Amino acid sequence: MNEIKINIAFRNVKFHQDSSARSEHIFDRMRLRGISKDNIKEAVQKGAKQIREDKSIIAEFRWFKVVYREFQINDVRKIYPITVLTD
Repeated sequence: MNEIKINIAFRNVKFHQDSSARSEHIFDRMRLRGISKDNIKEAVQKGAKQIREDKSIIAEFRWFKVVYREFQINDVRKIYPITVLTD
């Protein structure tokens, strides 16, 4: 099984310009909704997935949804959360 790395800190991602605003946004949303990196990892592993037109992915799991982009680098799945939503 591939290792999963969750990256919520600012990074410059090739083909998708990352920003400090995205990083601040995801930190704020996670804190407001009580969602941890482990919750995001579990949603990515076990949640129902839907791909949006912009190629981002929505994983729905338990009481929340995670919108993220995913990149495969060697045997590591790099997950870049965009936002988290609650029902």
